[in-house]
Amino acid sequence: MDTATIKKDRLRYSKNTLSSNFALLAILFNIFYFVSVYKTDAGNYFYSFTIGVSVIYNLLFMLFTFLSSEGIKKYSLHYSVLLIVIGVLQIARVFYLPAKAHAAVITTAAGNLPVIGDALYTRLIIFLLISAAFAISGGVIGVIKNRILNEYTKNLSIK
Repeated sequence: MDTATIKKDRLRYSKNTLSSNFALLAILFNIFYFVSVYKTDAGNYFYSFTIGVSVIYNLLFMLFTFLSSEGIKKYSLHYSVLLIVIGVLQIARVFYLPAKAHAAVITTAAGNLPVIGDALYTRLIIFLLISAAFAISGGVIGVIKNRILNEYTKNLSIK
């Protein structure tokens, strides 16, 4: 048996921990994102329906990403695709709440100030993009390993 065949055969007996760990890292960077947003003191700007939806989305994101991290361990194609979709949604989030808050201005005793400054805006975008990169990478790795394992097990049943 050559090394490539041994690696393929090992997939049958080991879990896809790399993709699973990437999903967990996506959750971690999402946590950094929402903690940074929710600790921002910007008057009443964040007391809105949008923030309520954002909180619910973050909870659903963590739930489905964790679910995917568990399902992807068994080389499930469905969870791999779900993780890729979750990553794409993370990229789309960059253009909503952080962009709106960065463009918005609040009036304080010190004058008109942006809701979030440039440094925080940059940090929020970085957190979302890193989260997206981990989710998409985990999903793509899961799809690749799923296909390798399926082809290998198909060839085993033919012999």
